[in-house]
Amino acid sequence: MVETSQELPAALQALRTSMQDALVAIDLEWRPDFGAGQSRVALMQLATSSCAVLIRTCRLKHQLPPVLAEFLRDPTIVLCGFGWDGSDENKMQASFRMGRASFPHFIDLQRVSVAMGYHRYGLGSLTARVLGFELPKSRRVSMSNWEARRLTQGQVVYAALDALITGQIFRALRMWHSSTSACSTCLSPIGSLVQSSTLT
Repeated sequence: MVETSQELPAALQALRTSMQDALVAIDLEWRPDFGAGQSRVALMQLATSSCAVLIRTCRLKHQLPPVLAEFLRDPTIVLCGFGWDGSDENKMQASFRMGRASFPHFIDLQRVSVAMGYHRYGLGSLTARVLGFELPKSRRVSMSNWEARRLTQGQVVYAALDALITGQIFRALRMWHSSTSACSTCLSPIGSLVQSSTLT
């Protein structure tokens, strides 16, 4: 959990150290928008296959410190979100004036899953279908106050799992994506990461 800019370099280095491939899953949380006001991103989750970093951007004055912006723009990293082009992209742009156009490589897991025949699946149902277990998805937690002084254990687990599971589903689909030649849909051979440009 990162709550100060001073904690960011070590946390991002922990992510890099844990990387077994170039994929880093990304997710966002914000306080529910009730009424006329529009809340900004309160939490950014980044995860490799074994490490999740939760960055409380609400504690960073709703700004992206340079070290975090540089991490998101790193051309050696492939960011992976789920259903990103809706609320997540809008919130990212409104909060930080930055979005997927700033990411050198980006994959939307929802688009990948649709291309592989998984239509109308949310993250929870896709987890059950691909990974074989139920992802605990609580509307009470998802609609909770992500700008609270302290996050509850339920919020921490929910946020970390959303990012970790997004990456693991993509890795599972990539393993199933076996072919001796490039796939006709994404032009990617088994074992390599799908580049975002092939899915847009």
